[in-house]
Amino acid sequence: MLNTAEKKHAEDLNLGFSQENRCDQKTLVTTKTVCRSCSLNFEIQCPDGYTKITNGSGIRDCRYYLEIRTYTLSLPGCRHMCMKEYQQPQCCQGYWGPDCLSCPGGGNSPCSNKGRCFQGINGDGTCICQVCPAHCLWPFLPVCNCVHGVCSSGITGDGTCTCMSGYKGLSCDQPIPECQALQCPENSRCSASTADEGKLECKCLPSYQGDGKQCEPINPCSEKVCDPNAYCTYLGPNRHKCTCQEGFQGDGQVCLPIDPCQTKFENCPTQSTICKYDGPGKSHCECKEHYRNFVPGVGCSMTDICATNNTCHQNAKCTMVWHMVCAHVIVPIMVGM
Repeated sequence: MLNTAEKKHAEDLNLGFSQENRCDQKTLVTTKTVCRSCSLNFEIQCPDGYTKITNGSGIRDCRYYLEIRTYTLSLPGCRHMCMKEYQQPQCCQGYWGPDCLSCPGGGNSPCSNKGRCFQGINGDGTCICQVCPAHCLWPFLPVCNCVHGVCSSGITGDGTCTCMSGYKGLSCDQPIPECQALQCPENSRCSASTADEGKLECKCLPSYQGDGKQCEPINPCSEKVCDPNAYCTYLGPNRHKCTCQEGFQGDGQVCLPIDPCQTKFENCPTQSTICKYDGPGKSHCECKEHYRNFVPGVGCSMTDICATNNTCHQNAKCTMVWHMVCAHVIVPIMVGM
């Protein structure tokens, strides 16, 4: 059985899971739906997890393309604004690590207000002391020697250790017998039991999952946390990064197809060519009617209809201007005297 001090110690170590030290930040993420005809945009829904914040047919700030036989028309369209709230885990000021433990000196006065604590979810609770005159270093401060704990260091520190779970003693180098008997495996720790705080059990560390006897790193990529058109990169236990695939744009959570024709017509000269959308991030240029021989960056040359399909009268002259033009030809008539 644990004595009173050991029970209190186990309870204190288990406070890492307390939500009191968490100050998660809420972030608003916005995106837009695909551009389409305004008359068909009333019932369009936002991607899963997003809320539509525009009414009616949405906002008129885009263009979409409509193909009619050999023509492609660029028409003004509508799309909706979508928004969702994303909650980013964060520790409150003065707390650090995945468990949001208090910095040396306490959360209300980290580093005893004489330095800066490396705080936050990714912090390690280290204090960087303020610069002071040489005389403040006297008398010499005790040297910290915490084997399995956090030392109260710095100018106002007293060198004492706050032990991690499963250890006790001045230097946190003495395993608690009950914890030692449990033989908690890697990536787990000895903590007060959830069912009975008077008992100890093995629990997985934050960012790991399992029954405490076997703990595996959490891989968010296995839960399809990114958009279907994004790559998920595993960065370590419970850490990942979403990146949109080629031809798509967005934050990785939502990836929308890129239409090159909407950006400067993908360098297709508008006088003689039209831009044809082939898929996300892909397009090509085609010659307009009565044009041929496409040259990249230059465009298409006009077809000489006068040479291939002259429909002018025999007494008219065919001339190419932007289209075929027939001009009357005056034929002199000889009149006998």
